[in-house]
Amino acid sequence: MGEKNDNTLKNQIYNALFSDIINGIYSSDTILTEKFLMEKYGVSRAPIREALTQLIGTHILSSIPRQGYKIIQPSKQQLLEIVKFRSVLESSFLENYYMYIDEAFIEELKNICMSHANCPDDDFMVRWNYNCEFHLKLFSIYGNQYAYKLLEDAMNIQTIFFIQRKHYSRTSLHRVLIDYLERNEIEMAVNILKADIENLMISDIAAI
Repeated sequence: MGEKNDNTLKNQIYNALFSDIINGIYSSDTILTEKFLMEKYGVSRAPIREALTQLIGTHILSSIPRQGYKIIQPSKQQLLEIVKFRSVLESSFLENYYMYIDEAFIEELKNICMSHANCPDDDFMVRWNYNCEFHLKLFSIYGNQYAYKLLEDAMNIQTIFFIQRKHYSRTSLHRVLIDYLERNEIEMAVNILKADIENLMISDIAAI
């Protein structure tokens, strides 16, 4: 999640820095500087700046003049807006483009569910990543790269929230969603998808 497919130096630095951020390498009050990152990754200033600009653009980092860059702390309002955005986006696409989902694709979704079920209960990062993988995989069938990128960026911000709070992903409704898709009961599938997105974080956000 968050990774780019090409292998340019800028994208290598972006992927490495993004991975460090979402895996909790840096605390929420860490100020990242270009000099520090140049030394850490052994590269010149240009690819560091390009990667930082990209992370600012996806609302992962904010620039602090004359100091450096800080991981953005998602606000309660921003997190609630992301939940509402995802609920509308993902459910509307499923409702309108479910016909693209075939048996082979459903098997891929089942494999993600199986991996999620088999990971340790206390490995919150792995469990959250499987959750993200499921939603992004389901959305990928629609073939809309612009909307996919918006969803990916929204989930990246949620990832920061989960890392900071060390949230343990609850048992999801993914398997129930798959069952309704297999039975071609799309209205119920859409309702389950909404519930999965909205129930996942509403109680946690309310506690902020």
